[in-house]
Amino acid sequence: MKRCFVTVWVAVFGCVLATAASTVPGAMAAKASAPGHVELAPSDVKWMPGPPALPEGVKIAVLSGNPFAEGFSIVRLKIPPHTTFAPHWHPTAESFTLLKGRLWLGMGDKIDKSRAGELPTMGFASIPAMHHHYVYTGDEAAVIDLSFYGPFQIHYVNPADDPRNK
Repeated sequence: MKRCFVTVWVAVFGCVLATAASTVPGAMAAKASAPGHVELAPSDVKWMPGPPALPEGVKIAVLSGNPFAEGFSIVRLKIPPHTTFAPHWHPTAESFTLLKGRLWLGMGDKIDKSRAGELPTMGFASIPAMHHHYVYTGDEAAVIDLSFYGPFQIHYVNPADDPRNK
């Protein structure tokens, strides 16, 4: 019974990984030695300006999936120094790992730096769907890997904070 469970778990996990990896755009599939297998060296990552819903200067690289379509996606964000993502929420859960730099994360409808926590490099955060939160950088830029179920949507608590309204 235990062996059957492990076999099923490995098969399901392998299918999930294969499906996620197979959705990487062809231009980004730098090393694809088998269907569904993708490896990206840092030089293979293609950066572009973030969508208008993100603060000015944020850059995005799609690692897996299509963040603007239904399905699981992983993107990498470069966040400049002194950048704030005003309080906002997403209709689906999101998770991210801080790869480089310094980043603070707080919960609530208003920015309160005394209640925000610094995420250490290689630290991980997971935020439930609909949860109001904010993120900001200090004197140095940050790079995160962000994973979520798309399409990507961001709703600012205060519509005046939405970069699309400026």
